[in-house]
Amino acid sequence: MDYLIKRSFAVIVLSVMLAGALSACGSKSADDTALTDANESGEEGQQEAADTDTLTQEGSVENGAVNPAKENGPKYLSDYRAGDYVTLGEYKGVEINADEFLQQWIDSALAADAKTVEVTGRSVELGDIANIDYEGKMDGVAFEGGTAEGTDLEIGSGRFIEGFEEGIIGMEIGETRDIHLNFPDPYKGNPDLSGEPVVFTVTVNSITAKELPVLTDEYVAGLGSEDYSTVEEYKSYMYDLMLSQEDFNTQKANAAIESAKENAVFQDMPEGMLNRMYDNLLNTAAAYAYMNGMDVGQYTAYVYGGSPDSYETVLMDQANMMAQHYILMGAIAEQEGIEVTDEELEESISAEASGYAAYGYESEEAYKAAIDKEAYREYLLVEKTVGFLGESTVLRGEYQ
Repeated sequence: MDYLIKRSFAVIVLSVMLAGALSACGSKSADDTALTDANESGEEGQQEAADTDTLTQEGSVENGAVNPAKENGPKYLSDYRAGDYVTLGEYKGVEINADEFLQQWIDSALAADAKTVEVTGRSVELGDIANIDYEGKMDGVAFEGGTAEGTDLEIGSGRFIEGFEEGIIGMEIGETRDIHLNFPDPYKGNPDLSGEPVVFTVTVNSITAKELPVLTDEYVAGLGSEDYSTVEEYKSYMYDLMLSQEDFNTQKANAAIESAKENAVFQDMPEGMLNRMYDNLLNTAAAYAYMNGMDVGQYTAYVYGGSPDSYETVLMDQANMMAQHYILMGAIAEQEGIEVTDEELEESISAEASGYAAYGYESEEAYKAAIDKEAYREYLLVEKTVGFLGESTVLRGEYQ
């Protein structure tokens, strides 16, 4: 029941900086099976991708999705005055309810200290861990990989195909039930099963549940810390700890970005930048689709939603959102005098290049030669601006 891991925005940023580096994976048209069949060998697939190198460094696509024509090549923030494409509203001094974030941190700490207890006298509920036996059949015949015994499954974890875990809710210990489902389309675990109907016969052997501790003075004292012995001391300690963590800085920055976006009025995005974002999204989708035995349309539908046939529209919508993010950050940088010097750019590229092997390059020099410096400067500018927004937030709450 393997699911494809959705790649983070950072992957797209890297693909933007390493212009054309992913294009060697190639792509056929969606109508002509965009990538190699999952049954072909890896070597055959790699050779076919190399022979069908339709994604060029400039991002034009042959025999498939045709990127809107661009006459002057890719464009960057440095090619525009970002403020011409967005009217800024309030973006500094966003108020953050620190108590809400603190409660999330405390809840996570308590969850990490939860005990597992056996459940009797009731049926399976969301969040329970059900120990199950199951057998999957298609047209009455069991299929490979569809049968297991004694499997612990947290209900709501999303480990199995949609509807499987939901079908177990309400089952009693010892009960057997047939769950009628369809495999996702596409289904990365086995493309041959994509969209096919299946019946799982499931038996619940036992039920356990996580029991969270109650935050009391007694519980806190039992933790044996020298830094706190009461609930109030614990909360104060956790608050200070939260403020020192990079995760919280990210949460603050995200809240500031969302507020700035809500208060801004965007014009149509500049075509050159929009095209560049689209090209890199398409190249990245083609590369990861190939690695997962899927075509571009299937991969795009899996990651972003929509239908495989509409992947060009879906990717263009994503490109527009990326361009808006960059333009918004660029306009704020213009307003605040934030910039990236040549020295900062070279220092950052050198630091990044030290990990060249992880990106598949033979040397730091090869990495530096492949990287799109202007895209990297743009990335650093956005990073600086995001940091500025996070630092400008104002914390409100009991412990601020």
